[in-house]
Amino acid sequence: MKKSIGIDQLEVGMYMEADVKEGAKGGASNKNVLLLGKGVLITSANQIRRLKAAGLANVIIDTTKGKDVEGGGGVPVAPVIVPPTQREPRKKALAPGRTVEYKEEMKMARKTKAAVNAALKNVMESTALGGVMDKQKLEIAGKLITQSVFRNVDAMVGLTRIKEHDPYTAAHCVNVCTLVLAVAFADGMDQSTCEMLATATLLHDIGKTKVPLEILNKPGRFEPHELQEMRKHTVYGEEILREMSDVTEEMMYIATQHHEMWNGTGYPHNLTGESIHRFGQMTAVADVYDALTSARVYKPAMPPHFALSRIYGNKDTEFRGDIVDLFIKALGLYPVGTLVQLNTEEIGIVCEPNPLNTRKPKVAIILTRYKKPRLVPFVVDLAEENAQEKREIAKVMDPTKFNIDVEVYLKRVAG
Repeated sequence: MKKSIGIDQLEVGMYMEADVKEGAKGGASNKNVLLLGKGVLITSANQIRRLKAAGLANVIIDTTKGKDVEGGGGVPVAPVIVPPTQREPRKKALAPGRTVEYKEEMKMARKTKAAVNAALKNVMESTALGGVMDKQKLEIAGKLITQSVFRNVDAMVGLTRIKEHDPYTAAHCVNVCTLVLAVAFADGMDQSTCEMLATATLLHDIGKTKVPLEILNKPGRFEPHELQEMRKHTVYGEEILREMSDVTEEMMYIATQHHEMWNGTGYPHNLTGESIHRFGQMTAVADVYDALTSARVYKPAMPPHFALSRIYGNKDTEFRGDIVDLFIKALGLYPVGTLVQLNTEEIGIVCEPNPLNTRKPKVAIILTRYKKPRLVPFVVDLAEENAQEKREIAKVMDPTKFNIDVEVYLKRVAG
């Protein structure tokens, strides 16, 4: 117990709690010299004489560590709880166009993607059975996904790395929609335009509901006649949309032109250059990227960085150049899900982009420099000034060579 007692009550064997400085208490000297430090056991009468000479009237003792006043006198002192000094965590400035942090939006983005995916799957299944398309449901879905993109585009884009499979490719449509919105956002389009674009892009593969399921879900490569039938989905999409009311021109362009190529090698009409609507060109890039980064029975998923390189290699041939530039700007140099080797020889997966410096994302380290797996991924922010060992990305790796399932680790890091 701590208590305040008069200086005349102080005895040898008591434990004093406070610092005592000569001069600070009105003594003759102004040297402010430390007489006794905090937490001192009084062991001699000389110590007490010096304290009296310093002009002290009262001192604080701790009876749990030393003698108490005879008879238990003195005034109890309420404990003073001093919170530990903590350094305020330094918050990074949000990148332009982001209103919430990546982790915060990721929680909402997961719910948004699940809701949009469920709504679109319902619409596509209804359409396949000849039902009426619920356009209002689609518009709500388009607004939800656009709102997420405008809060923090990186979160929704990051989720495109988590692949799902369904009979009518609704998950693919949601991914393509997200990627198109990311390009539109990077291009400076306003939110109202993006909401319209989102609704239209969600329907870009609506024609696949008329493709026989045995072809649509075939695990292997298509035979020539099957490929011909699959390519008709753009024509089927136009037929379906023409039967709908309030169909926008953009919906028609996106559904019919998302497989047209800048150099005229696409289908169904072999359109070239400016004859392809800009929204159709944007959707074409997003569609190819999602296809490249998705695994099939006959091919593994291409790592994101390599898929970007493939698309960049077709800049101004298959794809319009400025749209390719916007696409790479939107996804970053190292998209989420990219397996990288650091300058420390450690292997990690890019788990969060850094729009302010695309060369320094957050990386979840999964293999040590000796290529031993870590029990728990260690996330390091390469943009931090004091990042341990000043880690940097040295090169991009192919996860298939290490038998690494990137999606499993991304889900683990995201919790």
